[in-house]
Parts: sequence; structure tokens; C-alpha cells
Amino acid sequence: MEMALRFFGYIGTVLLLFGVLGAVIVGSFLEQPLIVLHLVVGALCLVAWAVTSGLSSFSKATAVISGRTARFGYNVALYTAVFVGLLVVANIYAAMNDKRLDLTSEGVYSLSEKSVKVVSALAAPVKLIAIDNPQVQDKNQTRQLLNLYKYNNDKKVSVEIIDPAARPVEIDQLGMKPGNLLYIEYGEGSAKAVSRLNAVDEQSITNAIVKLSRGAAKKFYYVQGHGEPSLQSANQGGMKEFADGLNDEHVNIEGLLLAQSGSMPADAAAVILAAPKRPLQETEREALIQYAEKGGRLVLLANGEDRDNDDVRLIAKAFSIDVGRDVILDEQLRLFAGPQLGVQFVAQSFSPHAITSKMSQVEPPVFTFSTSVTAPKDSPAGVTMTEIVKSGPKSWAEKNLDALLKTENPEASLDPEDLKGPVSIAVAYEKRLPKQEGGKEEGIEPQTRVVVFGDASWLENGNFSLYGNRDLALNVMNWVVGEEGSIAIGPKKIKASSSPFAQTTYSIILALSFIGPEVILIFGLFVWWRRRIMLA
Repeated sequence: MEMALRFFGYIGTVLLLFGVLGAVIVGSFLEQPLIVLHLVVGALCLVAWAVTSGLSSFSKATAVISGRTARFGYNVALYTAVFVGLLVVANIYAAMNDKRLDLTSEGVYSLSEKSVKVVSALAAPVKLIAIDNPQVQDKNQTRQLLNLYKYNNDKKVSVEIIDPAARPVEIDQLGMKPGNLLYIEYGEGSAKAVSRLNAVDEQSITNAIVKLSRGAAKKFYYVQGHGEPSLQSANQGGMKEFADGLNDEHVNIEGLLLAQSGSMPADAAAVILAAPKRPLQETEREALIQYAEKGGRLVLLANGEDRDNDDVRLIAKAFSIDVGRDVILDEQLRLFAGPQLGVQFVAQSFSPHAITSKMSQVEPPVFTFSTSVTAPKDSPAGVTMTEIVKSGPKSWAEKNLDALLKTENPEASLDPEDLKGPVSIAVAYEKRLPKQEGGKEEGIEPQTRVVVFGDASWLENGNFSLYGNRDLALNVMNWVVGEEGSIAIGPKKIKASSSPFAQTTYSIILALSFIGPEVILIFGLFVWWRRRIMLA
């Protein structure tokens, strides 16, 4: 019985020690029920051992308390308390002086110097709220990346991950749409700016923060009044998804009635003309051309199905860009049907350009009823023109539209007058203008930038989020307004780091790995055994 009660003392001591160590690791004595249970049961065991230890007299108790074994126990308890105290102090110090050390050569577990510089210089608070998307395989990687931003400026950056199933109302309040993975908020109150990203990577986050920190959003104007797709319509054929995508990129887009205004707004960062169904007035076309020639930014989107409206074709011609009277057809392989011709096709090649520099890393864009858009072989002096997107090698631009678009039994064949693939779908035009003298624009080198696409339907609802359409669209808009100089942060990969050595060296290292611990363990057991023999 006495031995059993004495063992209660050992149990209580062990439970108390593990309870204290667990509380140090967790950071609280009361947060985890398991830790509380350890502390309570350990204390009860020690009380039971002290009360029922079987000591019959004070003298016997004194002898036990002052005995050699008791003194040994006191020393162990003291050393344990000192060790636990050191652990507590070390944890408190580490929490107050959090430092990370990334020993990988590529800095895989750290932000790049460019991102650190941006985050360290924040003038306003930044909220990073990620969506706990079940389709994201490595959720821990997302959390670690966001925590790196907080680590580099914990006074300005806050991080949160929301489960949409548990907090759907909050997701709606943030204005998150299908595909959005990250909500970024810069500033507070009425001065705050918001961006929503469909990708969670360092380059996207850092560039979004840079955009938001620059202040007022850039403003795009969308020409209206000629049957263009509506920016407000969420139905098929509307462009609400495109407008929302620009808003997510901290870009505002508004309608523009050229016939009413007569000129371009002074705050226009770019102007978009998309598939007008009714003719523009000549003054409206001239206003668009003159705006671009003076350093404006213009995006033109044709409609291959509309053979009667020449407005996009005429405006593009002013910049030596040819929009064909044709429709691009591409051969497609379909299950159980073999190769078939289709007016909807996937772009298969991209020319080197700031717009398409990353398109090879994402899914390709899809176009429907696109006309050919080509640039001359020799560009005018001071002008750079690039055919940025092309169809596949088995495609061609069909010029016999009467046979292709007839209601019954449409026909198409590659004829000598047709343009053989790969066929250019889009052209990017850039012209540097002389520096303006005087005024606030002094020293600034203005540029004319025009992008022409043979198809507008790829930006319409249902198509905008299809494959790589969204990425291409945002790349185009960013380049047009001069945002192609965004911070470039290449992917980071852990490099293999190894150094071969001789078999003899390997054998010595292996032997020392075994012999060292064995010698220490054997020596300790020998000392314990010798002391036990002497006390017997």
C-alpha cells in the first residue's frame, strides 16, 4: 500500500510537469481542457500522496524529508522548475522578437525584396481575406503566403481566411464572385480601395497592393449608343462580367455617348469600342482617331458576324491595321465525330509581347466568329505593331461569307483567296510621340496605344471567364494604360543541394552517429548502477 501511495507522488509530478509544458507550448493554462485535466489530476495525486503517505510520526516525517532520497528529489524538482522557467522565458522572448530565417537559396519561404519594399512602405492598413476554396489543394501554402505579408508589416497588414460555407453573408458583403479567391482592401473608411483576385500568388498580391496604394482608380470609357453589348446586362450577350472584372482590378468603367459629349473626357485612361451594330457618325470616328493620335489609349473589338458595319475596320485602318472581311475557321477534333470545322476555336500561339508574356502559363483564350486582324510587314517610322494572338496552323480566314453564313447547309473550303493559318486575331499598336513642352506634362513621353481584336464575343457574359479569356482581357487593359511595368516576381523553386563524398567518409560519419550516443548512454547506466550497489 505504501509503495502504491508513493507511486501516486510520481504520477502527480509527471502530470503536473506535462501540464505546465503543454501550457507553455499552447500559451495558456486554461484554453485546452486536456491541460486543465493534467493540472487538476496531478495536484490531487500529490495531495493524496502527502495526506496518506503512511507517516506515523513527526520524527519519521522529518527523517523522510531530510533523507538522502528526499534531497535528491528536491534537486530534481528544482532543476525541473528552472528548466520550465527557462522554457517560459524563451517562449515569451521568441513571441516578442519573432524572426524568420530562410536558408533556401531561392528564398522559397520568404517574400521577394520587391514585395518586402512595397509592404514595408505601406501608408495605410491592408486587409488580406482569402476564401477557403475546396478546389485549392494546398490551403496551407495560401495561409503561409498571406502570413509573410503580415510578418513584414504586422502593424499595417491583417490576414484572414473565411470558410464560405460557414460565413456566406460575409462573402456577399465583400462582393466576392465565383472565381474570386482573395479580397484586398487598402485604406479605411471612405478612402478605402478594394481589389479582388482570382489567383493567390505573390506577384498578383503585390501588384494589386501597388495599384491600390496609388490612389484613385483609372477610368475606362465604353462607347455606347450604337447597339454595343451592355455593361449592365447579366444576360448572354452582355458584358457585366467584363465590367466586374475591371472593377476587381481597381479600374472603373463608364458608358460614353460620343454624339452627346463631342469629345473625350479629360480623365479617360482608355476608351473601348466593342462591336457596334449601328454606324457611328463620322465625327464620332474622327474623335476616337484624334484622341488616340494625341497619345490616347484605344481598344477596338470587331464582330465577325456583322458584315455591314465598318466602323471598327475604318478606325483600325487609320493606324495601318487591317480588319478582314472574313471569319476564321479552325479544325477541331470531336469525340466519335473526327475532325470538324468550327467558328469557335482556341488560340494556339502568342507573339512575344507584354500582353502575352504569361499566356503560356495559363489556359488559352477562346474566340468565336473572329475576323482576321493583321499588321503590315513594314511598320511606319516610330511605330511598333505586333500580331499578338493567332489561331492554329490548320485554320484559315474564310472570305466566302455568303456560303458560310447562309441559313441552310452552310459551306466552307480553303480557297486560294483565303488567308491560311495561323491567322492573326489581334494586333497591338504602339507609337511614341514627341515630349510635350510646358505644363504639368513636361518631361513625359506620351504614347499612342491601340489594340484591335477581330472578335468581341470573348468578353461577353459566359465567355469572359472561359479558359484564359479573363487573363488575356486584363493583360490587354493593363498594357493599354501603361500598367505593363508591374512588379515581376518569378516562381520560386527549391533547388537540390547535394555534395558527393567518398564511401570511407560516409562510413566514418555513420559509425560516429551510433558510437557517440551509445557511449553516453552506457556511461550513464554505469553510474546509476554503481550508485545503486553502494546504497544497497
